[in-house]
Amino acid sequence: MFLALAVIVTFLTIAVPLLFTAWLWKGKYKSRVDWLLRVLLSIAAIVFFLVAGTWWFLSVWLKYCVEALFIFVAIKTFPRLEDRKIFGKRDSKGKVSYNGRVAVLVVFMALDFLAIKGGFFKGETIDLSFPLRDGRFLVVQGGASPITNYFHNSDTSQMYALDIVKLNALGNRANGFFPAELSRYKVFGEVVYSPCNGVIAGVSDGLPDNPPREADRKNTAGNHIVLDCGETRVLLAHLMSESITVKAGQFVKVNTVMARVGNSGDTAEPHLHIQAWKIDKADKAVAMTFNGEFLVMNRTFKN
Repeated sequence: MFLALAVIVTFLTIAVPLLFTAWLWKGKYKSRVDWLLRVLLSIAAIVFFLVAGTWWFLSVWLKYCVEALFIFVAIKTFPRLEDRKIFGKRDSKGKVSYNGRVAVLVVFMALDFLAIKGGFFKGETIDLSFPLRDGRFLVVQGGASPITNYFHNSDTSQMYALDIVKLNALGNRANGFFPAELSRYKVFGEVVYSPCNGVIAGVSDGLPDNPPREADRKNTAGNHIVLDCGETRVLLAHLMSESITVKAGQFVKVNTVMARVGNSGDTAEPHLHIQAWKIDKADKAVAMTFNGEFLVMNRTFKN
């Protein structure tokens, strides 16, 4: 199921922007408004997949190629309008109708709004140190929108949670599309550092690292650490089996080595899950910033 869903979503991520770009390139424009509507509709569709697409299954660099290709096509098609009328030919009733395109444009604009909305949050925040080092990392789930943070947004205690992977030089999070070996995932085994000065509130270790696509739904967080950072509690989950080096009650400083990234618990592939909530109110999620930045889906972070 995980593999089939990943293939479908990744295909749409690449195919839809390319189809709209081709539609603009091959278009026989009836008027300037015709061209403008095609451009706006294409932009709306492409923006959605740039923000919410699963680029990391192939390469995050592909989205910049798609964006550059569209800009090139838009510029190249513009001169074709020199001899075109503003609105184009009217039908037998004397009207020019673009209702179909306008309707699709409205749909994509609504999706864009929901996706971009993920970059804005309400309420308190906690500023943390990024818990991973030495590489380029990517948020695959994150933000305040159900589109960019689908797996977490419905739960009020983790609506601002992040799932983080590490990228290789090709911009993929693994050596392969969805490899069966944990060692082929770039983030697997990466050292996890304390994101704040605080006290270890709880530790759970000893669960095995699952093979990719074989999630342990009985132990949601897998091997994990709960850290009290002042009035806020932070969870770091899906850690590598037997890798946790801290104990409950221990005081840790920022950058203290605590564990390694694994694939334990309810997870399809190796990644670091991190979330925060108020100590005195477990169902109240707290938005996390890292060096003052609120991270969302498809945001890369070099550290």
